[in-house]
Amino acid sequence: MNDRTWDRLSGLVVGAALGVLAGILLAPNAGAETRGSIKKKTQDSLDQIQKNVHDIRESLTQKGQSLFKKSVTEIPLDGNDNPNEDQGA
Repeated sequence: MNDRTWDRLSGLVVGAALGVLAGILLAPNAGAETRGSIKKKTQDSLDQIQKNVHDIRESLTQKGQSLFKKSVTEIPLDGNDNPNEDQGA
């Protein structure tokens, strides 16, 4: 990573952290309510990530099985790419 990219990335992370901190400090709710809200949103996000990972895993498994079945039925076992071509040419 070059210095310019690193500087931008660092700025983005610091800005996001400051935004979260300001949001917590300036929140209209009590501390316990704010923490509860953050905990709930974090858990909801984790649940969604787990669901997405599960869906992607299922999709990849199905595609892998499909490709395997296709390779078994379409690739000749004798190494001849063209089954209509004579072997003794």
